[in-house]
Amino acid sequence: MAGQVIPWNFPLLMAAWKLAPALACGNTVVLKPAETTPLTALKLAELLQEAELPDGVVNIVTGAGATGAAVVNHPDVNKVAFTGSTGVGKLIQRATAGSGKKLTLELGGKAANIIFADAAIDQAVEGIINGIYFNQGHVCCAGSRLFVEEAVYDEVIRKLKHRMRSLVVGDPLDKNTDIGAINSREQLGTINKYLKHGVADGAEMYQPTCDLPSKGFWCRPTLFLNVAQSARIAQEEIFGPVLAVQTFRTVDEVIQKANNTPYGLSAGVWTDKGSRIFNLTSKLRAGVVWANTYNKFDPTSPFGGYKESGYGREGGVHGLGAYLNLN
Repeated sequence: MAGQVIPWNFPLLMAAWKLAPALACGNTVVLKPAETTPLTALKLAELLQEAELPDGVVNIVTGAGATGAAVVNHPDVNKVAFTGSTGVGKLIQRATAGSGKKLTLELGGKAANIIFADAAIDQAVEGIINGIYFNQGHVCCAGSRLFVEEAVYDEVIRKLKHRMRSLVVGDPLDKNTDIGAINSREQLGTINKYLKHGVADGAEMYQPTCDLPSKGFWCRPTLFLNVAQSARIAQEEIFGPVLAVQTFRTVDEVIQKANNTPYGLSAGVWTDKGSRIFNLTSKLRAGVVWANTYNKFDPTSPFGGYKESGYGREGGVHGLGAYLNLN
């Protein structure tokens, strides 16, 4: 039996992403959605019933952290899959140590998006915007750190600010909306805390002027310039629409800066040189590296991270192996 604990940022997609390989390999599943987004998982349960999936094959239990802990620690669960924060992932790792349970963890990220001077700048700017502001920045592989080669820094920042001013913040059910509501009051508080840290650390904060709805939890798209490598906004996952910008002069410098975080989930490279792409993909310590695009996924390719971004892979043949007893 597999026990799966999923986050609130992509609840339905994440449930399908977790359930499919487990069921394909003949497992039964107990799925625990995040406490702030249980309804999509319950709707999925209805769809599975309509599809006449046998009773007991997929079991969905709702609740807060104690419920997730009960799933992880249950003696009948021999495979645990978790997607969420690095802090909770460490707790699960400790809980399952020595138990014989198989474990995969897909945790946080602090992805580097790197723009070289020879890149198609307009295309790169669109990729940066999508990489950090998509889904309000509630994405584990969000491109939350931007490294710009000094020769094109002024041009990139000017175009980024221009593009940010066109973003619409509002009702997520409106097709014209670019940035919807923050998940919860608690998460908005976390984001605002990091905004204060950024200013206190000496970075220059930019937010476009735009109207916000009177009801709900909202954050304008945010850009920080002159960010120090040691700043908290450059080192810690914010999980919101906040981009920290740094500059670089050489390839070796940007590789060192990009790898200098506890995370290693994803990265992006924007350049016209294929040799440079291959050089960076071999040296960036990230599970996924995109070239001249961002957040594009192939279900046949494995996805996962290094360091505090977790271990194990999901997707493709690698994702199936985690649900098989190959001993």
